[in-house]
Formats: sequence, structure tokens, C-alpha cells
Amino acid sequence: MSEFLAELFKVLEALQVRYCVLHSWQELPERLPSDLDIVVAPKDFARLERTLLHADGARLVQVLRYEWSSWGFVLAVQEGGHVRFVPVDVATDYRWGRRIWFHAEELLDGRRPWNGFWVASPEVEFQYLLVKKILKGAFPERSRERLRELAEGLGQKAMSIAARLLGRQWGAQVLTWIRSGQWKALEGNLRTLKRVLKGQRVRQDPLNPIRYWVPELRRIWQRWWYPTGLVVAVLGPDGAGKSALIERLEREMLGAFKRATALHLMPSLLRRKGSRGPVTDPHGKLPRGCVPSLMKLIYWWVAYWVGWFADVYPVKVRSTLVLFDRYYDDLLADPKRYRYGGPMWLARLVGRFIPKPDRFFFLDLPAEVAHARKPEVSLEEAKRLREHYLKLALSVPNAHVVDASRPLEEVVAEVEEIILRYLAARTEKYIRRLGLLG
Repeated sequence: MSEFLAELFKVLEALQVRYCVLHSWQELPERLPSDLDIVVAPKDFARLERTLLHADGARLVQVLRYEWSSWGFVLAVQEGGHVRFVPVDVATDYRWGRRIWFHAEELLDGRRPWNGFWVASPEVEFQYLLVKKILKGAFPERSRERLRELAEGLGQKAMSIAARLLGRQWGAQVLTWIRSGQWKALEGNLRTLKRVLKGQRVRQDPLNPIRYWVPELRRIWQRWWYPTGLVVAVLGPDGAGKSALIERLEREMLGAFKRATALHLMPSLLRRKGSRGPVTDPHGKLPRGCVPSLMKLIYWWVAYWVGWFADVYPVKVRSTLVLFDRYYDDLLADPKRYRYGGPMWLARLVGRFIPKPDRFFFLDLPAEVAHARKPEVSLEEAKRLREHYLKLALSVPNAHVVDASRPLEEVVAEVEEIILRYLAARTEKYIRRLGLLG
């Protein structure tokens, strides 16, 4: 990690990119406490983005546009045989809470070199941290210590900054709380402080909210049409290790997304993975008749579409990793499990009009291994299921067959690599489509 960050700073310096790290820089490049928070001059943004897109030893797997002029870049770095995600937040000005607070030149003013890279001046860091923490409604321990240190070091300048942001009365009060360490009092008044902060900004710049919202509407449109989440479905016979794989992906891939969630079979009306107990006898009940099976297909078709637009797509827009343990297509490989007794051609036809995940993973293992893991499924049935799943994988778009007879670590590593390759290709396409490279 330290080598990657040090090299990144060297490249930015060689390209003469005008930037600075806004806060939490004291342990860089040896250790990154959370995310790398950078402001860059607008004219240099395209060069910085190209640097991240083509960084040595890393893959750019996500671009999350938080605000019109604020991006979250996520790079995947191989570290000790594991993937480490490095979040780099880049802004050409600071926007939050429907206001524009600082422009790039204000944040870059007085920047200074430190340990091989550029950091914000104490005045800039103090006002940036103060505004950010009030707007977010929390003062973590690390931010408390730094704000107090900056307030002491800046002396009267800190009073001038606080008064400009909050007015003289509230500015003096907040500075007193910070210097005396009265954080409970400060946090108890955060709602009032946020209102005062926003009101003060509008009084100083009445057109600020309009300048914020005009480009913001375009950003919202772009986020809706180019969602940065990912929908993955994992299919395979009982005993293939679907649940174990999904649990690992939900935990280890979270760094590339804002959040992750796992669902069983269907979205929305549907139940979360694990809400229903394990199936001990998947083929123990007789299939339904033709008419009930037809009704089930109609219900599933409605449920998938309603669930997709009510549940899945909105969270995909919000950069969520959605992991399905089984999906509609599972019915085509194992109709007995779902007691489907209707014609298979009809089930396949309905399947063509079901919304599809971005990637399917079919966990494949020899029938003898599947039978040993789940003896309630006969060896003959296990052979039939394997054949059906492999055949289905050939007909499903974006499908990958993974050998699940190997140790879980190897299965997880292969699936993660496939996902990362897909994310990197999608991210580059997204960047070029929006013309962000200039």
C-alpha cells in the first residue's frame, strides 16, 4: 500500500498536477487511515484521472460521483495474495448539503509539501474539517484531536474563520467548545449549527443553492442511467458452497461499493437470504399441476419486475453489491425443487423476460462430491442436475462456470478476479462515455 501511494504521489508531481491532501495525511504514505481525500485544480482533473485509470500495480474498479464536482475512485491493489481497496476521493470544489462551500483555489491556497506530497494549509484544513463534520453531524475522536490542535495553532485566525462560517456569536461559542474539549455540548447543538452554517452561506452568496442544483440534476440523471452497483447471482446444486461464497463476497468486496446485501432467489416481496431455514429435502414434494404451475410463473414474472424496480435497481444506483443465492434461472435447471409441473418451453420463454443480473456464477462439482455433501439427493439426481446446470450456463448471458470442488479460498479468489475484471472494464467504459478524461 505504501509503495503504491508513494508512486502515485511521484507521478502526480511529475505531471505537475496541482493538488493537495485535505486531512488525515499525517501517516501517509505508510498508512491510509480511511480514504485519500484530495482536491485538485479543475484544469488538472483529467490528468489525475488518467493517472488513476492507468496506475501501475492497481486497477480502477469504481468511479462514484458523490456530487457534481466530487468523485470517489476505488482502486484494487494486490497485497499479500489478497485484494485491498484504496478509496481516493477527488474534488474540484467542496459541495455538501445543497451548498457549494469552497472552490478549488480556496482549498489549494497555501498548500505545502510534506513527506513527498502536498497537504492543505492549517487554515484550509481547519475550515474544511469544521464544515464537513458539522454537515455530517458527527465529530469522531480523530477529528476532535485535529480540530483542537489546529484551533490552538491558528490562534486569532481560527476565530476569524469560525466567525465567517457561523457568525460571530456561534463562531466564538464553537471555538470555545473545541478548545476546551466540550464535545458533548458541541454535538448536542449540531442541528442548530448546521442550520446556522447553511444560512450564513446563503447570506454571503444568495445564488449559491441555484449554482449547486443546476449541475446536480444532471449528475442525478447520470447516476440513474449508469448505476455503479452490481447484481450477481450464484447458482448450483445443494452442497456446492453458494452460501459460503456469498458470505465471503459480501464481506470482502464491500470496499468496492457503498454497501452490500444478499437475497434468496427473488427481490423485494421476497425474503432475505437465510430468512427461510435450510432445505433438507428439495425434491421431497410432488410437482404441482399445469394450472398452478402456470400461476406460479405469472407470480414470479410480476414479482421479479416489481422487485427489480422497487428494490434492486434503486440500490444498484446507490452503489450496492446485490448478491442472489439462486435466481429465476434455477427453475430451468431444477424444476422439481420448485414443484414446477408445467411445460419447460413456457418456463424458458418467461425467463427471457425476467430482468437479468450483471453476472451469473454457476458452481460446478462432480456428482459424487455433491452427493457426498448432500446425501439426501441421490447420485443419479446429482448427475442429472450437474448436466442441467452446465447446459443452462451455456445459454445464460454473462455466465461463468466455477469449479466448486476446490477449497473455498480458491473459489472465492477466482470469482473475485472475474468481478474485478468486469468492474475495471465497466469503469473505463463509463469514464470514456461521460467524457471525464477531457
